[in-house]
Amino acid sequence: MASEEAKKLLLLVLELAGGHIETETRMQKLVFLVNQEVFHWVKFKASKYGPYSEELMKAVDKLEKEGKLVYIWDDDGVFKYFLTEKGKEDAKKLLSQLKDKDEDKLKKAMEIIQKYKDKPPTYLAAYTYKYYPEYAEKSIIKDIVERWIRYYHL
Repeated sequence: MASEEAKKLLLLVLELAGGHIETETRMQKLVFLVNQEVFHWVKFKASKYGPYSEELMKAVDKLEKEGKLVYIWDDDGVFKYFLTEKGKEDAKKLLSQLKDKDEDKLKKAMEIIQKYKDKPPTYLAAYTYKYYPEYAEKSIIKDIVERWIRYYHL
């Protein structure tokens, strides 16, 4: 079962990213960064491709069933995640609550999303491997990500 925290975090990140995110890698890494640097609501673990949250993927499915999120696999084999109107309403309520309760955390989350939302997935992978190496321990793509780290001068 998806935790309420995972659902809130995903709604928040999608809303701050403009209501949609392209690629599963970008979605996982943006949620990871906001989680690790701001909220600490969701558990991530080291996986074959860096930080991964089973809880987050369950939240994707739950939010889709609730009619708050849709995700599609386009012709290029890329997942795209979109908030529905119902999802946007919930996300706006959450933003309002956070603004009243903890505006500093909300500002920090917004800064992270604005800084990284348009970065290529390769950059996001390189960044997370570089600054959160404990989540890259089980990676099967560590060698190629090391090249990306050098390429992006991280």
